[in-house]
Amino acid sequence: MSEPKSPRDELNDLLDEAVASASERLEADGEFDPFAVAVRSDGSIALLEADLAEGEEADAEQIVLGLRETLHAQRAELRASAVVADVTIEDEAEEAMSAAIAVQMEHVADDPVTFYLPYELNGDALELGELVGEPGEGHVFPKPLVN
Repeated sequence: MSEPKSPRDELNDLLDEAVASASERLEADGEFDPFAVAVRSDGSIALLEADLAEGEEADAEQIVLGLRETLHAQRAELRASAVVADVTIEDEAEEAMSAAIAVQMEHVADDPVTFYLPYELNGDALELGELVGEPGEGHVFPKPLVN
């Protein structure tokens, strides 16, 4: 039997899966609707899509909220989750700078973190930039308040 993975290793696996899936969608369609990736209690990785009716258009923010609610409801069976969205990074003056893959990650045993991976599409070729991380917010595995 293999040794259990550390929270950091599970988050790295989740990040790899999220970026690979988002990259495939960008290369195929030039964009993507938000989706989620999760590590189940047994260590397997699951992909979650928004539950949209055929031909239904949905606001990306509403999809993200729906994915968070679904993950939160399933949190007892999960160890980690990531919500992945196609975003625009802005500079200090709120001017659009770059398109990016945003990956909002949480682990039941670690602090939340959000990664941004800028990208450019040149025809069908996807060029990924440098991954940037920052502290994230807990939506799926809220941390208890410390007195």
